[in-house]
Amino acid sequence: MFKRFLLLILFTVSIYASNISSVSLEHPIYPFFDRLETLGLINDLLMGTKPISRDRVATILLHLDSTRSEMTSIDQQKLNNFLLDFRYEINSKNRYKELPEDQSWYTVLQPSQFVKDFSRILKQNNPEEENHVFLWEDEENNFYFDHVLNITYDKTSDNEYRLANSTLYKFRGLIASNFAYDLNIELVGIQGDSPYRDNDPILKGSWRQTSEGDAKIFFDRSGGELALNTQYVDLRFAMQPVSWGWGESGKLILSDYVEQFPYISVSKNWGWGSFTFLHGKLLAEQDSVSEIYGKFFHDKWVAAQRFEFSPWNPLIIGLNETFIYGNRYADWAYMIPFNFYRAVQHNLKDRDNATISIDAQWVAYPGIKLYGTVFLDEMSQSKLGTNWYGNKHAFLLGTHFTDPLNIDNLSLRFEYVAIMPWVYTHKYNVNRYVNNLRPLGYWAGPNSEVYYLNVFKEWHHRFLTGIKFMQWKHGDNYTNENIGGNIRFGHVKTPKYPQEPPETRKFLEGILTTKKLYEFYSQYEILNDLYLNLVITNTRTNKSGSTKELTEYHFGFKLDY
Repeated sequence: MFKRFLLLILFTVSIYASNISSVSLEHPIYPFFDRLETLGLINDLLMGTKPISRDRVATILLHLDSTRSEMTSIDQQKLNNFLLDFRYEINSKNRYKELPEDQSWYTVLQPSQFVKDFSRILKQNNPEEENHVFLWEDEENNFYFDHVLNITYDKTSDNEYRLANSTLYKFRGLIASNFAYDLNIELVGIQGDSPYRDNDPILKGSWRQTSEGDAKIFFDRSGGELALNTQYVDLRFAMQPVSWGWGESGKLILSDYVEQFPYISVSKNWGWGSFTFLHGKLLAEQDSVSEIYGKFFHDKWVAAQRFEFSPWNPLIIGLNETFIYGNRYADWAYMIPFNFYRAVQHNLKDRDNATISIDAQWVAYPGIKLYGTVFLDEMSQSKLGTNWYGNKHAFLLGTHFTDPLNIDNLSLRFEYVAIMPWVYTHKYNVNRYVNNLRPLGYWAGPNSEVYYLNVFKEWHHRFLTGIKFMQWKHGDNYTNENIGGNIRFGHVKTPKYPQEPPETRKFLEGILTTKKLYEFYSQYEILNDLYLNLVITNTRTNKSGSTKELTEYHFGFKLDY
């Protein structure tokens, strides 16, 4: 049976070819596409599931190239750069500009080439393709090696600081036009005042080690993917950030707030709709420590599937099932794409965390996009409209305005998020909607409310500034009562909360914390793929009647070569 399966894959690969290597979530192509979709220059992007593949990006770019006359000059300049960045996926016969006529490889490490490249970069040519340390290409195969240096410095009004140095090595390639591979290795060192240092967002709650008398911490991160394209489906074995659903302030379904996790996926895109199946391995909370076996962690898994479709332009709807289970090996029933997981969960003795969600995006008018997500962790039809604790749901509503008042390259986005008590929790610890204690979905956790506003202006294709406002309210559990405000405690008695939790819920009940954030940010690409960032953030936090104000100054330097 296994041999027949391999023969089927080999057969389908031999008759269909495409590059499905993923484009990382931080790539600037995503906000660019989002903007032009809101302007009505392209429909049916179906980008509720990210990352997307390089060949999909190339297809979208070719369509946008035909509509360039409707773009602003800044958008046209950015489009020109992206067309060069994805020139191989657009046409594999397009050669890298710096390649000599008689060879198929290039490296900046050659002294003569380095001098030439340095002179070219200083000219700030436009358009300009992304930089590479090394590349090799022919019409069916390629290989790229890139290096990213990221240095950030943060300082607070309390005179605390942190200095982070991140080095990322990226390797990717394509074999025989239908098998893509990707490897990313990141090494990070952070020094500064603890715990401010230990809360650097780059860590994402990851494991770290200390040195030099606890003055520095270090951690590393490695991931990538193997991707196979066939006539019928795309297959991936990957360890990289993923994102499902809509929202700039966060995602209710799956977000990159957590550390990346390994997964396998099967996907298919028909143009009018797409389907994605994902089964991944999560990191459960430490259960015990043994003198013989050391730390013990239960097996924990996520099984998810998403059907995204456009019944008519410009409306897109997403239907999702996301299930968390553990304390056992990977269950074969959850590894079958197109299965109805809610029925599967019932047949497996109703012991897993079952969630469903629906999201939608609609371009109501060129320049105005509306979107939202409804996330159902649990509900009872007979108790809808009541305050029964088991009606666990969350919703996100947002709107995006582009070029309002005919001001070119101005963007305004507003979002409202409400997450009811007990959402993401479960009576069994291993089934909580978390990876290594961080929410798989929206970062705010249960019993939270978020208002989010972001306004920014692109003054040049290399320079932008913006302001953000966010208000986050969160009702935490009382000292001696669990009211559904902590993702670590489900609706059961625990040693910390020995009394029965209440059968009703009240939104934002508990120990209330209100945090208001005001932020100014700017980004300038001073040279090709050399970025400077400046962020000033003022945060006012009120908890139990006590108010604290803090100002943070962030400076970032990023070189992608």
